[in-house]
This record gives sequence, structure tokens and C-alpha cells, in this order.
Amino acid sequence: MGTLAIMHAITRQTALTARILAQQFLFEGERADLIDWLLPHCQLRQLAPGCVLLTPKQTADRIYLILQGEVEVRVGRHGGQLIATLGSGQCVGEMSVIEGMPPSAEVIARGACTAITIEGAALRTLLDHSQVFARNLLRLLSRRLRHDNQLVRQSLESQALSEQDARRDPLTGLHNRRWLNETLPKLIGHRGARCKLCLLMLDIDHFKRYNDSVGHIAGDQALIAVANTLEAQIRDGDQAVRFGGEEFLVVLPDTNLKDARPISERLRHSVQQTAIFDRDGDALPSVTLSIGLAEWAAFETPEQLIARADAALYQAKHQGRNRVALSPAALPGPARLRRVKNA
Repeated sequence: MGTLAIMHAITRQTALTARILAQQFLFEGERADLIDWLLPHCQLRQLAPGCVLLTPKQTADRIYLILQGEVEVRVGRHGGQLIATLGSGQCVGEMSVIEGMPPSAEVIARGACTAITIEGAALRTLLDHSQVFARNLLRLLSRRLRHDNQLVRQSLESQALSEQDARRDPLTGLHNRRWLNETLPKLIGHRGARCKLCLLMLDIDHFKRYNDSVGHIAGDQALIAVANTLEAQIRDGDQAVRFGGEEFLVVLPDTNLKDARPISERLRHSVQQTAIFDRDGDALPSVTLSIGLAEWAAFETPEQLIARADAALYQAKHQGRNRVALSPAALPGPARLRRVKNA
């Protein structure tokens, strides 16, 4: 007998029969005498929408076997977070009965439902005397666990993507300032006093004028083109960051000032030669970069290193733009460099 036929039979009568019970997966292959024994310990119930079947606030020594409709499993306060929806053939409350503890979640009828309740004592007796029932219950729980594991995996993957997106600039796809604030201290701290690391602060020259001339949408295309060029030109292990606005930053681990200088010149030249196009494929004016270069000193904080690179950037702009300027060696003590922005 199928589920629909079972429900028609239930509709025609108010009492639960052994035949209806035997049609459930939980009792598939079970002996008829055990089902007859179990029948007085079961009850057929019609559940109104929103009916609470189980709650952590109250011990309920029974399980619910869903015949028709769906129930929601929720955890947490104020209505709880929905973690599962169970339908025909599924049961709830079995773990609470087996462990002798209150339910760990709230179970609520999603709409009008029909369910069979089975007393906890009868369930435990069946587990002790019927391998068939124990096997069926284990298979039912295994299916639910497999489904729950899939949901957890999907949730973790979604969470990982969200966390990754939170550390990426949505326009250019480069790392953002949050990533930099989390990662730069680790890069420095991991290598200790012997750390070799250089920082490039890059700024698109006259970008406000560029936006005013060709428009902000075209300006976004210029930012994307610069970001793509930086990504293509940096070495494996180097990291490009959109620092904010038209400013970028490149982290060069395991690099001293002597080796960083030609890298910064190559990036500057590559951006100058980069063709920029609007969304329709029409050519846009090219752009140039001013770059400030600073090498980390053993006593510096990440903030002080960034400040020196930024000061060197201002120096490059003051000297005529489209060039690289080197920061002088850092002096011990708190940084007293104050950023002066000249776009």
C-alpha cells in the first residue's frame, strides 16, 4: 500500500491499524506479532500547523513517525534557526528517547500533519528484542545524518566563500585593506627580526582629473586594468592589494630594497603601457603610477612601514609623478610621519 492509499485508509478511520504501521519503512520486514504487540503503544495524531511536537524545555518520552505533511527542526532562541525539514517516513525524538534526555531541538508542524506517536518504553523494548527494527532505525538515522552532513558541507563552503569575499575588493578582485590588516602582521611576525620585506604604495596619477574627463564608469575600467596588470606582473608569493580609491599596495616578502627597486620600476612601466578599454571596447586614455617603496626595519610596526611607503609615494608625486621614490631608512622610535595626500 502506497502513502496515498495509507492516508485514504486513515481518513476513513480514526484508529491506527497494524497494517498501516507495517507499511512504514521503520517496520519494513518486521514480524507481525511484534507489530501487533506494539500497536497498543501507538497513537494516530492529527497535528495543526504550528503545533510543537518536541521542545528542549520539556522531556517527552515518545517519538513521532510522520505519515503526511512536514515538520521543522529548529535550534536557538526566538523561534530558532531552521536546520532541517522532515517529511513522510521520517521520525523525530528517537535520540531523546534512547538517551533519556530532553530533546536538543524544537520540532514544529510546518502545516497540517498526520503522525504516529510511539511510547518511549515500547521503542526501547523493540530495540532490545528486534534486530529488524534496530536496523531500520539505524538506516533511517544514517540517511538523515548523510543529508545533514551535506547541508553542513554546503554551509561551510558558503561561509568560506563569504569570508573570502569579505577580504576581496569587489571591483578589482584584489585583496582589500581588511586582508592587509590581518596578513601583514603575520608576515612580519612569522619571520621575526630577520624578516626581509618591502612594501610598494602605488597611486594612479591625476585620477580625479581622469574621472572628471571620461567619467566614473570609465574610471572603474582603469582601476580594473591596473589591478589586472599588477596581478599579472608580480611574482609568485607577492600580494597585490587595493588599499582604497585609486591607491594600491604590493607586498614583497623575502625581498630587500635592492631587489624591490627593479620590481617597482617594472610595475610602473607595465601600467604605463597597459591599454584600457571601456565596456563597449573603445579605447580609453592610459594612466601612470607614482610609487613609494619602503623596506621593513626590525623595530617597525606594520602601520609604521605603511606610513613610510606612503610618505615615499608623496615624494614621488612631488617630484613629478610617474616615478618610484625610496623611503629613507627607518629610525627607531614611534613614527612621526603624517600622510599628505596630493591626488
